[in-house]
Amino acid sequence: MRTGEPALLLAATIFGVGTTVSVVALRAVRPVDLLAVEISGAAVLLVIAALARGRLRRRGAGRQMLVGALVPGLAFLFGDLGLARTSASSGSLLLAAEPLLSVLLAVVLLRERLSGRAVAALLLGLIGGALVALGPRGRSDTTLGNALVLLAVAASALYLIATRRFNEDDDGLNASAWQSTGGALSVAPFVVGSWSTGGTRLDTAGASAWVACLAVVVCGAIGGVLFNRGIARVPAARAGQLDNLTPLVGTLTAVVFLGDRPSVIQLAGGVAVLAGLALLLRFQEEPCSAESRSPAASSGPRDGSSPPAVPPPPAGEATLPGSSSRSPVGSPVTPSRTRR
Repeated sequence: MRTGEPALLLAATIFGVGTTVSVVALRAVRPVDLLAVEISGAAVLLVIAALARGRLRRRGAGRQMLVGALVPGLAFLFGDLGLARTSASSGSLLLAAEPLLSVLLAVVLLRERLSGRAVAALLLGLIGGALVALGPRGRSDTTLGNALVLLAVAASALYLIATRRFNEDDDGLNASAWQSTGGALSVAPFVVGSWSTGGTRLDTAGASAWVACLAVVVCGAIGGVLFNRGIARVPAARAGQLDNLTPLVGTLTAVVFLGDRPSVIQLAGGVAVLAGLALLLRFQEEPCSAESRSPAASSGPRDGSSPPAVPPPPAGEATLPGSSSRSPVGSPVTPSRTRR
């Protein structure tokens, strides 16, 4: 895997686990309670860590805080409200819509291109996501809950595009600290208003509920740092496809720890998601390998001199998702963005 992809895959795994843990916490506390704990807790944790390591920079802080209004702001808000009204497995499976939306936005807004194999891998992963999302649903599912989760998915997709466009380095800690701060400030009015009218359950929550809430904080903080670290080196379209792992991990953890029982169709969809992800990772370096095996590429000048340097691509030229180059920073983005 190219540099940055392991961080994105690990972030996708952590976000999938965080979805299931959120459902556990929401059994004891209100959605606004979990929202306040996870966003403010992550902001405090990340800012302290960045200050302690001397990596909190004021340059670009305002922009990062605006991006944080999408994630963790709106995405966590809609995600908590939706997960309180649906099951863990269904909430996780609905996240399968995020890779499609992320890839479409990357192609349209960032002018990224998709190779034939990348398209095949995406289609296979999307078919798998559709199978798991359209399978039988439990009694706890509601239309409103699923709609709120999809709104969180839309915010997450826009966030992926925004971070890929504006992150100019791979310092995930600095970016995540400011984004968490921006997210906490953006949802503060909703939290205060909800507490003033409906109160809170945090004061009566037991130890297990607090452990679940703190686990959500840790998942969000670590996952956010890993995502911001990886997205600076991976094209948005490819990062969106790697996000296929999140709904699969969320479903598996819901099955193992919460006793959810997916259908055979949903299990087949999970296999398709993994197959699409494996196909994407397997063939991403093939064009470079094929070039390196060609006689022209493998043989240097006969006089023993060094081969001429390859000039960099023009500044406005888009890069392929399979290459290690970043998308051009100057690509136009329409003003308008991983819930997890």
